[in-house]
Amino acid sequence: MTNIDRRISKTKKAIFQAFIQLLNAKGYEATTVQDIINLADVGRSTFYCHYESKELLLDELCRYLFHHLFERKKSISTEDYLAHLFLHFQKNQDHITSLLFSKNDYFLRQLQKELEHHVYPMVADDLQEAYPNIPASYLKHFVVTNFIETLTWWLKKGKSYTEDQVVRFYLDVIEMTSTKSLEI
Repeated sequence: MTNIDRRISKTKKAIFQAFIQLLNAKGYEATTVQDIINLADVGRSTFYCHYESKELLLDELCRYLFHHLFERKKSISTEDYLAHLFLHFQKNQDHITSLLFSKNDYFLRQLQKELEHHVYPMVADDLQEAYPNIPASYLKHFVVTNFIETLTWWLKKGKSYTEDQVVRFYLDVIEMTSTKSLEI
């Protein structure tokens, strides 16, 4: 790695950390590019050299948060996989709490896409079999929004429950009673 690469990496890291700190302190809407520049101690042109906008910085944050979270390489039960997701969100609250609690539209859309792609297929067959007259699009919406609301409740009010207990609550609510293995 060259000195220039290190400087770029260090600058991007400073911007990223400042952004996360400001998200937690002020929320996304109240945070300005100037706030990020000031806290990261970088120039305006330096910021815009790395990120065209605050929105693209948020996009990178979402990709960072979701990249390794949803991609798993080994076979794992539905319950264990969901517990992994809940535990990850709990451990990374400093990155996501303000975005989740503020109902940031972009963040929620990205999270919904990931849940539709990774979580819904785990329960889809059982739900569609149990409820053949309900449209699959409604079942998908139900599973995804219920996951987000369960996660939000747990992080705000349900902290006395373990991630395994919360997963059980979630699965019981969507009436998923059988354990399936998932090859990811």
